[in-house]
Amino acid sequence: MIEHMIGVIREYHMIEPGMRVIAGVSGGADSVCLLYVLAHCRRELPFDLLVVHVEHGLRGKESLEDAQFVEELCEKLAVPCRIVHAQVRQRAQKEKLSCEEAGRAERYRIFHEVAREWGADRIAVAHNQNDQAETVLWNLARGSGLQGLGGIRPVQGSIIRPLLFTARKDIETWLRSEGITWRTDRTNLETDYTRNRIRLHLLPQIEEELNGQAGRHIAEAAGRLREIQDYIDKKTEEAAARCLRESLTSVWILLDYYNKEETLIREELLKRALRSCGGMKDVGAVHLRRLGQLAEMDCGKSCDLPGGIRAVREDGILRFVKRGKQNMTDGIRETEALFERSAICKDGISLQVPGCVSNDRFCVTAELLENTTELKKYILEEKKYTKWLSYDTITNSLLLRTRKTGDYLVINAQGGTRKLKDYFIDQKIPRDKRDQILLLADGSHILWVVGWRISEAAKVTDATKCVVKIQIAMSEYPDPGM
Repeated sequence: MIEHMIGVIREYHMIEPGMRVIAGVSGGADSVCLLYVLAHCRRELPFDLLVVHVEHGLRGKESLEDAQFVEELCEKLAVPCRIVHAQVRQRAQKEKLSCEEAGRAERYRIFHEVAREWGADRIAVAHNQNDQAETVLWNLARGSGLQGLGGIRPVQGSIIRPLLFTARKDIETWLRSEGITWRTDRTNLETDYTRNRIRLHLLPQIEEELNGQAGRHIAEAAGRLREIQDYIDKKTEEAAARCLRESLTSVWILLDYYNKEETLIREELLKRALRSCGGMKDVGAVHLRRLGQLAEMDCGKSCDLPGGIRAVREDGILRFVKRGKQNMTDGIRETEALFERSAICKDGISLQVPGCVSNDRFCVTAELLENTTELKKYILEEKKYTKWLSYDTITNSLLLRTRKTGDYLVINAQGGTRKLKDYFIDQKIPRDKRDQILLLADGSHILWVVGWRISEAAKVTDATKCVVKIQIAMSEYPDPGM
């Protein structure tokens, strides 16, 4: 059992020597097994381990007894332990969530918070093969696409799941054989939650009446679907480099290239264009079909989409514009005005982090923040002159300047780069205007073409520990941040 799980850790490079790893341990069978596996793994693979137990404040004395159980278990295994008390019911009421949803959100918030404080590289959680099968069934019932049917990933940012390929019954059998006890959360036996109904009734019925190995087969199918999704993502990334263009005010698809792509990739390109406009929420298959039809229509045709986005068929392109935005020409004019008012030249102005650069015409501030769940909702909001960047990826001092020879952007998650000059050409920025575009630079790496786009390498991800918030305030173009 332990050897199998350690094999999973090695296969997916979940833990490397010298890392710091947090383990979320509730006291249930899965998390107790995870703790024993990680404690044993330290003998072969040196790393630091810290247990975090979140006491949700929902089950009174039982909940406190769970915390005491975990504390005593960690003492027995000589693993440091941190007990954190959460107010799940208050969060559920405030955010109008179920206690199950609020509990999950609060756990991950605490895990990430402790990880930042302790300097952890990984957060280990105890999802097992049954959790995987339950997730796939739930997503299938909800009508999820390929992404949802791929279920839970063994490694997702800093989160690792060493038990994901082990069935719950095998975990419990091993614990009993080793004389290891665990706690049972009675809420897991209640059928008020959809996930519990799948766990307690649907999946057992499928295994009893159809195939005893159904849970394993569903989990294995999810793995194959993840591989397919990864392949599609790679092909979509390549197609996007050919087909998609983005400016300050809109995103557009070059139809000559788009029409040469396979149907599946075309749909992914439409989704990507909508995401770039901040508008995938509430967009379903019917909207994607309408967009596919619009791409084949005459110029001048348009359709409105959820999120205030309008798609317009123009000469050779399908353009996505968020209603109320200026057109592209106005965007260039606005960026010119920003440049003229800021009076920044090629030599640039150094921006300290944290710090502020200002004069009577503009003010640029850099604020260092922790990457919290609360921060994510602000990052997702589109702000023209406020951006949140991953501070972890910045290697030099930040400079506000205009373009120089050798400047480049990172254009995809795989680290592919594009010359800034070529980016300006793609965006159809007139040659005589290119020296008037303000840039935030880390050496030759352009983190932010102000008013336009940021580098993919600068984007904040789940793995980001520190975030730098850059805000440019101009009297005529205010853009309040958080």
